[in-house]
Amino acid sequence: MRAEVVCIAAAAVMCLAGCAPVVLPPAGNGDRAITSFAFLSPPVQGTIAKVERIITVEVPSGTDLTALVAVFIASGDRVTVAGLEQVSGSTVNDFSNPVEYVVEGPDDSRVTYVVRVTVLPPRGQQKAITEFSIQEPAVNATIDETRHSITAVVPHGTDRSSLVAVFASTGIRVTVDDTEQKSGVTINDFTDPLTYIVTAEDGSTASYVAEVRESLSGEKSLTSFSLQCPGAAAVIDEAQRIVRARVADGIGLSSLVAVFSTTGASVRVAGRVQESGITPNDFSRPVNYEVVAEDGSSSVYTVNVVGRIGVLINELDVDQVGVDNTEYIELLALDSVDLRGIVVILINGGVNPGREYARIDLSFLGTIARGNYVVVAGPLVQVDPQAVKLTPPGWEFSNRIQNGPSDAVMLWDTIGRKVIDTVTYAGVLHRVIIEGETAELDATEGSTGAPADSNTTVGSLSRSPNGLDTGQNGVDFRFCPVLTPGGPNP
Repeated sequence: MRAEVVCIAAAAVMCLAGCAPVVLPPAGNGDRAITSFAFLSPPVQGTIAKVERIITVEVPSGTDLTALVAVFIASGDRVTVAGLEQVSGSTVNDFSNPVEYVVEGPDDSRVTYVVRVTVLPPRGQQKAITEFSIQEPAVNATIDETRHSITAVVPHGTDRSSLVAVFASTGIRVTVDDTEQKSGVTINDFTDPLTYIVTAEDGSTASYVAEVRESLSGEKSLTSFSLQCPGAAAVIDEAQRIVRARVADGIGLSSLVAVFSTTGASVRVAGRVQESGITPNDFSRPVNYEVVAEDGSSSVYTVNVVGRIGVLINELDVDQVGVDNTEYIELLALDSVDLRGIVVILINGGVNPGREYARIDLSFLGTIARGNYVVVAGPLVQVDPQAVKLTPPGWEFSNRIQNGPSDAVMLWDTIGRKVIDTVTYAGVLHRVIIEGETAELDATEGSTGAPADSNTTVGSLSRSPNGLDTGQNGVDFRFCPVLTPGGPNP
């Protein structure tokens, strides 16, 4: 009987091991032991505690314990359960409760092994990503469990090619392109969406598509602006969001095409989308360009286009009796004029070509109305209260303006880079170099300059009549013994 038990058990163990040979321990007289215990279906191996003589077996979830067949190896004459002799690989038992296996020896001695079978809980099928965020910049993601999608929005301009995700999962493993992911550690390129695969305990998987987007840009600047017409120039005042453009005299403003660039998503004028280099507009009045950002916010730039710059040099007092400490330059606005970008340049005609020796920026005066006067003068000059007086730094001292001969005062448009008006006195000056320009300019209008100022008689060089401009310095100006800074010339 003992040999039969051993042979049947050995055959069963060989089947569990894929029919590999099994080496059985020798059985001596008086040995009473179970040395191997398993089930054929489900195919699981038991664990034997030799000292305690307890055999534990774990079977998968759902196993019916009421009808299991054990395969075992025992050293003894026979093995019984509740007095019923057991045949390895054949006898059916109910393992719902612990089962006692009794091994009997040749001398009727017995040892008892308690077999305890435990049903394992169901293998986990959970495979969800429950939390997801980007480590740096710190951004929480939205998980759509229905679509198995993950969306994170990082600030505009974030480099998405090297980001670390922090996540939690109910699965046992998370991979991207077969690379196991470690929360807060693994670096990935999120320039394009990535597929996260979550593996459950039971081997099933779920896929989540993770997309990291940049937030919509709030950029809405007008970065360049020009007009498609001869002699056009423009500058952008970003602080005030004003574009100041100049075109040549005589250019019509009612249908001009702008060429521009922007950081925004679109540009509109009166609700109409603008195409750079294509869309015409009427610039006879200020035009508001609305730059719309990707995020829907917008900024408005006011474009002011000027054809004729209606301001001229109307009166000069460059030489006084005694100390030259009441010098002044009077400007007259023939139109409402924006003085931003306009400078007064003082030119030394004692060299050839003539050279700029001083520059006075009128920009901060802003816009002056038609018929108004601006007087550039030192503190001792009394100016008509209706006029605008400008005292440049250093003009509290004397001898700010050279007396001639052939010196000049020029009004220069730094935006359009052109001469607005120029007056040479006590001579002519047809060749001039000013700062920032390589081409020579003509500082004398006409063939002769204005007369010389006097240092023996009080008076000034004045357009007479007031505001006369024939384009000839020698015709328009005369020496007038009456000083009228800030008021009409007699």
